[in-house]
Amino acid sequence: MKKLKKLDECDLDEIADFLYDEIFKYINSKVPSKEIKDIDINFEISFEDKNDINILDIKTDISADFDELSNYDLNLVSEAFDNAFELLDGYLDEHFRG
Repeated sequence: MKKLKKLDECDLDEIADFLYDEIFKYINSKVPSKEIKDIDINFEISFEDKNDINILDIKTDISADFDELSNYDLNLVSEAFDNAFELLDGYLDEHFRG
């Protein structure tokens, strides 16, 4: 696996945007938008390049509020999170590894 380039704040924001978009797309593909009252997704992302070892640390907080008549699966938010992180490695390869 190739090493990550040194990531700056702009890069970290771009990664957060990617994850947000993927989580939102996943939820929206499973639940009609009219049944989604609110989705709040927050990220705390840091990058450290120490002794030739890259550490990309991502912490997230996701909450979603759906219409009470919605038939969404209770695991939907967790599935959306897992899906986004499965796609993240390919995204990092394409944009931030050299």
